Amino acid sequence: MFKRFALLLCGVCMMAALTSCGGGDIGGGVGEFTTVSASAVAKTPRLESDVVKGNSCSTSGSTGGTIETDAIDVDFTSTQLYSSGALNLVISKVTVHYTPVNRATTPDIPDYFLNTSQTVAPGTTATISVPILTDAQKIALLDRTTLPMPLCSSTVFEYYVDIIFEASEPGGNGKVRTIVAKTNLAVADRS
Repeated sequence: MFKRFALLLCGVCMMAALTSCGGGDIGGGVGEFTTVSASAVAKTPRLESDVVKGNSCSTSGSTGGTIETDAIDVDFTSTQLYSSGALNLVISKVTVHYTPVNRATTPDIPDYFLNTSQTVAPGTTATISVPILTDAQKIALLDRTTLPMPLCSSTVFEYYVDIIFEASEPGGNGKVRTIVAKTNLAVADRS
């Protein structure tokens, strides 16, 4: 009788242990690894991007100026789960995903991908510069046939932006986790 009870108890404990194993994402953009957890926060909650910097507007149109990539800094934090034995994280890819605030009046922007190999030590915060709107994306907005970005106007395209970091913990369980930072983007000709 005791042997059957012990086997039943062991079986119940094993099932409880296995069902508590999660996917490694504890919500809110936080990724949990073997020895650390990670989070990311954009240092700029709203970027007001100027499509053409330094141009002059007159009744005859826009003249001069340059098209430049806009970037923001993101604080990527690795927090130790235990007092010792924490491992480094390696960020291998960054994806910038855009969602128009108003799809009827704002064109889509394709995702932007950045391959990297940045190491973040446990218990530290690395400030990472992420291109939020590249010069090529700005030119594409200007050259669109539908919903183009008009220069010298009050048109503003607004987006919700997810900055998605893919990171792994070499020496840990080998799984790649996603850590998300969020910001807003407003694109206009701000001359």
